[in-house]
Amino acid sequence: MPALRRPRTRARNPLLGAVGAAALVLVTACGSAGDLAGAAPDADGSTTPPVRSLPPTSPTSPSPTPTAEPVAAPKSGECRKPGTVDVALRVTDDDASPVACAGATSVTYLVRTMSPAVKAAVTTYDTTQILRTARPVCEKAAARWLGTDVATLKQSQFGFVVGVPSAAQTAEGAGWMRCDLVLSANSTRLAALPAKTKNALKGKRAAGFMQCVRGDIRKATGTVVCSTRHQWRGVDTVRLGAAKAKYPGTKKVQATMRDRCPAGVRRYLDTRGSFDYGYISPSRAAWQRGERWGVCFAKTKK
Repeated sequence: MPALRRPRTRARNPLLGAVGAAALVLVTACGSAGDLAGAAPDADGSTTPPVRSLPPTSPTSPSPTPTAEPVAAPKSGECRKPGTVDVALRVTDDDASPVACAGATSVTYLVRTMSPAVKAAVTTYDTTQILRTARPVCEKAAARWLGTDVATLKQSQFGFVVGVPSAAQTAEGAGWMRCDLVLSANSTRLAALPAKTKNALKGKRAAGFMQCVRGDIRKATGTVVCSTRHQWRGVDTVRLGAAKAKYPGTKKVQATMRDRCPAGVRRYLDTRGSFDYGYISPSRAAWQRGERWGVCFAKTKK
């Protein structure tokens, strides 16, 4: 995480505007809880997920044609335990059989035919392109499954992993993709899913699944579920661009978050006085993977 500045301003009277009345806590990270899971920051503060590479081909000898075992299409409601790399990439071609749902860390909530763009990315196993093209479908479907909208989904610790056939299986005719729901316990570990995830963000129990930060938000490397001890709570979200928008640059992203967060945090705190707030916004790497949302945080007493 890059070095952060923390300028402070104190309200001269209780009716000053949100920016003037707030002590600014400027925080940048690589994206949503799902994008933070399992990833380590580079020296420049961006986050680069682990990379899978296809084996090189020899220029002097033809590559053998891969053979794939037939793989049955997955079904909604099946549970799995994705590996660390799959979670970091947010993409998996692991064809392991489903597991019992008790203690599982993912559940399939959508199965559909791959779009041509996803299928092309699967052929070369371009995980960035797979995630970017599948994200709109998986995010909207996840919000419906959880009983909420995408803005609230992004404020939570719930995320998704895109499941696809391997390139060899795709060549053999497999054409499905799936979206698997996951819940990040913290920046490096998935939580076992609750017995019932349908409508989990609808009603009172939703509060325990939201994004929170433990300790000094300026030094935070990730978020935790709000059902655990924390000092900062995600209370609002900001959409920073359309799906096809180019990365506007770190300074513009941070300026947008500074402009938009105070109002949402003020509403949550229901105050006219001064207050602290923080935010997490997507890095260039997260933006390339399709992330377009930032999260605003209010300081809490818990």
